[in-house]
Amino acid sequence: HFQDRINVNQFLVDGTAVTPSPSARNIGVMFDKTMSMRPQVTAVCQSAHFHLRNIGQIRRYITSNACEKLIHAFVTSRLDCGNALLFGLPQTQMKRLQRVLNIAARILTFTLRYDSITPVLKELHWLPVERRIDFKLLLLTFKCLNGLAPVYLSSLLVSYAPTRSLRSSDTNLLQIPRMATKSYGERAFCYAAPKLWNSLPQKIRCITSLEQFKTTIKTHLFRLAY
Repeated sequence: HFQDRINVNQFLVDGTAVTPSPSARNIGVMFDKTMSMRPQVTAVCQSAHFHLRNIGQIRRYITSNACEKLIHAFVTSRLDCGNALLFGLPQTQMKRLQRVLNIAARILTFTLRYDSITPVLKELHWLPVERRIDFKLLLLTFKCLNGLAPVYLSSLLVSYAPTRSLRSSDTNLLQIPRMATKSYGERAFCYAAPKLWNSLPQKIRCITSLEQFKTTIKTHLFRLAY
């Protein structure tokens, strides 16, 4: 009878009803049961705002160089940690993260609240949050294609091989798989990585140096953003 009264979302441990947690932390990232990543975004924003308030209180007493180091250590590092998992999230979640980056730029440059932040971000050469996610995915893709990534990631990417000889045969393209679901399937690495990779100019896809690729791809994404 006791088991009959237990909610369908509960289970027994030593005769006690236990309710599963709606989210769990794995390697520093909060995952929820629907993969909305909302708990992760919330955790990043809360932590970043805490540090931004502290930095803002001492901003006038430190140099711009010291302030920028603090922001990169406590704020942008959190925005970039595991951000490849945030690809394809709704704009409502992206805007929350972008707001954190905007506040950081305002504190660093003493920009007023109602002044446009885009010229400031451009001057600082900071990529917007969405482009930072693209950068991480493209970097992982490059490492997979050049033997610098784990096998479990590299095995998810398949080179594009046309059935007949075409000019696109030697342009270092990847095959984009068909996904059954749009909202979740197209966020998977096996789909997102080839899609982003194939959108790059051919000269970037043919780069073999890791450092050169980092520099070139950041410049490319910066131009797309601004």
